[in-house]
Amino acid sequence: MKIIEPALQKGRAPAKEKSSAARSLTSTVFQLLRSSILYGQLEPGLKLSAARLATEYSVSLSAIREALSRLAAEGLLDAEDHRGFRVAKVSKADLMDLTQTRCEIECIALRRSIESGDAAWEARVTAAFRALQASEGKARPLDQRRYELHSDFHHALLEACGSEWLLRLRGMLFERAERYRLLSGNYPKVRREVHAEHEQLYEAVMKRDAATATAILTQHTLETTKALLQIEDQALFADDKPVKGSKKSRQIKLVAEAGLLRSF
Repeated sequence: MKIIEPALQKGRAPAKEKSSAARSLTSTVFQLLRSSILYGQLEPGLKLSAARLATEYSVSLSAIREALSRLAAEGLLDAEDHRGFRVAKVSKADLMDLTQTRCEIECIALRRSIESGDAAWEARVTAAFRALQASEGKARPLDQRRYELHSDFHHALLEACGSEWLLRLRGMLFERAERYRLLSGNYPKVRREVHAEHEQLYEAVMKRDAATATAILTQHTLETTKALLQIEDQALFADDKPVKGSKKSRQIKLVAEAGLLRSF
């Protein structure tokens, strides 16, 4: 998958535009690096050189450092004292913790959206759902356009929750979860009836059935995590140490607000 990078132009901006130009360059570099991390072009654990990145992108060292600091604040980079930054590592434990937290946050937001959403919200959800359904079957599971449509649909479901903090936390958790999926080269081989899952979720939301909708949303999220954990020959978790104990004792149970209990 190739991400087309916007051109970064060399040269100085006029004095009155210098500040805004610097902010624009920093934001551009931030978005490029962010996409590269999410899509696995910068692999987990990779050490990043600010000086090298500044040369590659033809921007100032300060712009790179600010972009790296923002990425670290988002949890996509790990800052090392006096040693720079590394791309955040991934692990099974982190994925399972992330999944549980995401389920809980998204169920709260979905319940509030169903309670408070108006006709305009329903129209946005419907438009996002139809766009996603039209793309399914035509695009590959890891295509960037399909990723964007999938993200738009899930965001639309929750955007009427009335809480900017909930939406901010949900967005961060959703992208971290998607990073695991996008990093997995074997994920496209997993057979999932996501088309039906999205349709069931949409119908429950349109009926304002919060209990059913949150149950479907939770199951939808857990099934993706389960698929990632069960993929064999998974280089994604190559650094994980073996877990001692019986198979039964290694099962991880995720509990979400919807009341579902799932073992992995």
